[in-house]
Amino acid sequence: MDAAPSAPKGWWTADVPCEEALCDELAAVLAEKFGVGAQVEKAWVRLYLPAPTAPSQWKSHLEQAVAHFRAAWGLPQSDPVRYGFCEDVDWNARWKEGFTPLRVGRRLVIVPTWEPYTPNPGDLVLTIDPGMAFGTGHHETTRLCLRWLEDVIAEWLHPTPPSLLDVGTGSGILAMAGALLGFRPVLGVDNDPDAVCIAEENQAMNPDAASVRFLTGTADAVRGTFSVVVANIQAGPLMAMAETLARKVAPGGRLGLCGVLSDQVASVLSRYEQVGFHAENRHQDGEWVLIALRARS
Repeated sequence: MDAAPSAPKGWWTADVPCEEALCDELAAVLAEKFGVGAQVEKAWVRLYLPAPTAPSQWKSHLEQAVAHFRAAWGLPQSDPVRYGFCEDVDWNARWKEGFTPLRVGRRLVIVPTWEPYTPNPGDLVLTIDPGMAFGTGHHETTRLCLRWLEDVIAEWLHPTPPSLLDVGTGSGILAMAGALLGFRPVLGVDNDPDAVCIAEENQAMNPDAASVRFLTGTADAVRGTFSVVVANIQAGPLMAMAETLARKVAPGGRLGLCGVLSDQVASVLSRYEQVGFHAENRHQDGEWVLIALRARS
């Protein structure tokens, strides 16, 4: 009897066209949904799916996810996903090539677990293995939030340190950076239990961030108010949760909203002004903007 044909060794590829400013966001969404590697290029994202898995098992699900993402961001649906095949590659090695030690702001240094790093005096080093969760410090929105948190703590004049709530914590990078900077207490919340697991694994590698608590759920589930709230999500969800976030910021407290494109700022700002905030500043990196707000006293 002839042996059954062996499954091909390698990877199916799916190349998804995307606006350059949204490629990192799309890669994070698809990598999390399908549990596979994603490579970001200038105007598209490549997904690698293991060859033993037949395309018929995932193709329709992928195209539905792409259509949903495009609809959420108002992108055209006309650009087709292109499929191909490549020989075996060490995806883990290729994926890691893009993540090197990164200095953000004046003191924070984000170091991936696989990279050696010798800190300079005064460095606050955060070791991160992002897994499938969003947040490595290399994306513009994460950098904007980290710099803003550093500015907020530098301007804090009260003897009691400010408390911090990180909504949509992902890898936990913002919450843990907050702890290193001096925020107390710090809570990171995410509605994705896998992201919270990754955040807790990262916390285990950062003993100086041991004070951070992580919670699976939404901001609605969080009790009390915080001196500072940061939310690095997307414009649509940020607008939808305006009233919820308004209840989490202490009177006179500060709110940093990120994941907002430059042409979405006016709409997001208008929504938050309706629930009692006024704009302090805005910070931009490429197409992405962080809106810095303050609550009424």
